[in-house]
Amino acid sequence: MSAIRMDVTATGLVSSVGLSAASACAAMRAGLSSFEALAYRDNQARKSITGSPVSVLPRDLGREERLVDLLAMAIADALGGDAGAGCEQVPLVVAVSEPGRPGGGAALAGTLVARVERRLERRFHPGLSRVLTGGSAAGFQALEAARKVLEVRRAAACLVCGVDSFLNARSLLWLQEHGRLKTQANADGVIPGEAAACVRVELRARAPRQPLATVEGLGFAREPATVLNEEPLRAEGLVKAGRAALEEAGLRMEDMDLRLSDVSGELYAFKEQALALTRLLRVKRESLPLWLCAESIGEVGAAASLCQLVRMAQAWQRGYAPGPRALCFASSVSGERAVAVVRRPRQPGEAGR
Repeated sequence: MSAIRMDVTATGLVSSVGLSAASACAAMRAGLSSFEALAYRDNQARKSITGSPVSVLPRDLGREERLVDLLAMAIADALGGDAGAGCEQVPLVVAVSEPGRPGGGAALAGTLVARVERRLERRFHPGLSRVLTGGSAAGFQALEAARKVLEVRRAAACLVCGVDSFLNARSLLWLQEHGRLKTQANADGVIPGEAAACVRVELRARAPRQPLATVEGLGFAREPATVLNEEPLRAEGLVKAGRAALEEAGLRMEDMDLRLSDVSGELYAFKEQALALTRLLRVKRESLPLWLCAESIGEVGAAASLCQLVRMAQAWQRGYAPGPRALCFASSVSGERAVAVVRRPRQPGEAGR
């Protein structure tokens, strides 16, 4: 079944390695990172925890204010000079952390849009703007929600965002209690970070906007074996989501030139990605590169999936991607899985498939 395709016409990204999509993705391309000792100590060795903070935010800024500021900066980056033009007709769809994650953003779901509107001093679509709680996979779920709005012509464009921060005591304690925090005593953990990513999507880019990337397929599923339980991992959810996204796009895994994933350092996530690849790819390939944003910015939760899309849009725009098609993988702690097939904007005279 052919999918309704969406063009990405603007991108924004705020992270520890850059305060714009262009600077952050250039830093990732160069293999740079900004990991540093935080003001927090772990509860075992009493050593400083390594994290990846956004440098312009005050260290003592509260959890909710951090999320609002991160989101506002990413939206402003995506809108650029159009920051005040017609936003009232543009829905804002935002992904935040899973419900129940201590220190996450799910509790802000009811007020986040209004708070970022006040921060930016502008309004978004009053009836269609919404917040989705679900972690990394929620970023692609937000893309699906935007696609439904665009398909029925309720809006000409949508802003789809993801925002998260693990740099607060409750989130860090939750990571450590579940054995997920990277410390001197635990190499199999993540480096906590924070970020916000934003993409503007339209069914068809209209002048003067040029498409930066095209979302060709989306797939969703649920994985019973999460990083928080003892179920045997077979990557059933990621495989099912990947197959659904590829089927929507009318493509096969062997058509992909690149993979991106929200893997952020844990053996569980690397194993899931490896299992998914062996079941999705049925022909021999010399290589299928894997890009990991977390190598530069750490674990950024609900922002991780859309960070991948921003990174691909920048890579195609600047001509350093290894090919025209990529598969982006997202895995939430709660078990939700999401996969997106994205491609480079078609070049003049390029064949349709």
